[in-house]
Amino acid sequence: MIPNLNWLRPRIVLPSTPSFRHSFSSQPNSRPTSPDYLAEFEDKLGGQSRSPSSSRWAGGAAGGGGPRSLLQTLWLWLSPIVTIVLLMALGMKKATLEDKGVMDPYLCRPPSMFKSLDSVCSSADASRPQETIFQEEVGKFVVDTDLSLRSAQCDAIFPGLYLEADRSRDYWLSRGGVNSSDLDAAEQQGQARAMIKNNRLYIKSYSDNQQGTRTKATLAAINEAITTSLEPLPDVEFVIQTGDTGIVAGAPWALGREEDQEDLTLIPDYGFFSWPEPGVGSFLEIQDKTLLYEAKQSWQDKIAKLFWKGALMVDVRKELITIAEEFPWGAVTDIDWSDKQRVQEELLTQEDHCKYKYLAHAEGWAYSGRLKYLLQCRSVVIAHKMQYLQHFHHLFNSDPTSPQQNLVISPGRNFDRLPEVMEALQRDDKRAEMIATNSFNFYRHWLSPASVNCYWRRLITRWAEVQNFDPVLHKNDASYNSFILLGRVHWIPY
Repeated sequence: MIPNLNWLRPRIVLPSTPSFRHSFSSQPNSRPTSPDYLAEFEDKLGGQSRSPSSSRWAGGAAGGGGPRSLLQTLWLWLSPIVTIVLLMALGMKKATLEDKGVMDPYLCRPPSMFKSLDSVCSSADASRPQETIFQEEVGKFVVDTDLSLRSAQCDAIFPGLYLEADRSRDYWLSRGGVNSSDLDAAEQQGQARAMIKNNRLYIKSYSDNQQGTRTKATLAAINEAITTSLEPLPDVEFVIQTGDTGIVAGAPWALGREEDQEDLTLIPDYGFFSWPEPGVGSFLEIQDKTLLYEAKQSWQDKIAKLFWKGALMVDVRKELITIAEEFPWGAVTDIDWSDKQRVQEELLTQEDHCKYKYLAHAEGWAYSGRLKYLLQCRSVVIAHKMQYLQHFHHLFNSDPTSPQQNLVISPGRNFDRLPEVMEALQRDDKRAEMIATNSFNFYRHWLSPASVNCYWRRLITRWAEVQNFDPVLHKNDASYNSFILLGRVHWIPY
């Protein structure tokens, strides 16, 4: 028995005109279905005629008005369902094409073909070729300037970057986590206390003891990491120190630390956002300018000397000048920042450093923020054994036997063996060029704006894992948007 499927039959909606109303007036409750009626109906629509046998409503022989065949009935039953299924399939296909998101280009195969850091990464992908030259550009898109990478992308593109964030998490977990009292103690020595609540940055306190724009730049970097994140970040509260030397008090975030200062959680240097006072500008500007500078010169065009210019301050810098000035390859001088005329005449821009084959790096009172800038040149950076760590120092490869060496650490104490280091580099210019190229390609990627944002977001996530309390937003806490304009947390309306 065939079910009644008349409700699926195609219906024709007629315009409300006098002629059409007249056609139906004789049989208002009937439903005309004969071929002769359809032919008459088509004549009314377009003045065209058709034979009864051509009607799709006809059943049996031509001209007949008999019952439909079983095949016709099944088609009338199935055709709407087939149409609906096809429309749904087309809609799903369109949605699939439009909903790729930013994950697709990198999640399975990052554009940067980095060398895995065996000393940092617990496992390496053996199926991915290990190269030292990064292919950073995919079409017209450069991943290193993408500030909105998701956590899975950050893991794939910058594996091993987060050693210090993970170390801090493990350290504080082993001590039972971080309490509000730890932040109270840190606040006494810190430059700012802040919190992230509902993916927004708030400033709870801001010290009068500030060194220029360091703290504002650090808070700006944190805010940028929050606002560019495509994934929600946890609510956290923290204290930041922006002095040269990190002070162990409570549980602060600091720019640098000594090996045994495990209480200090390392954050990216403020200069990764911007350092305007000495005319350096934003870090992205430095990357753009050094890239342009290097594109206009070859390795052989560079001056084959070791360059350094800065304030003496500490013994290691005095030792550098004392030793290097005795050799023809030495281009090292001190500078007095209080002598404004001399500073204007002699100070080199960051990109001008790239004209030298060799660049020296020496710590100051603590870590020196100059290093990240020197590493943006295609030059051999030569440093002493550093006492202070920054968030990226574990990425150094100073192994003189490694084909991926990206930095030279002078053996011995400070720079006392610098002459033999320079002699070896000048004797093997090909190796010196290799180190410079490794450094240029490696650190432009690992110290890129994308990597810094990835580190900030990983640190925030790790900090939430050790935090033993829920941050509470008080009415006197200033939103970052207001704070950055006035530079204050509390003010009297005016």
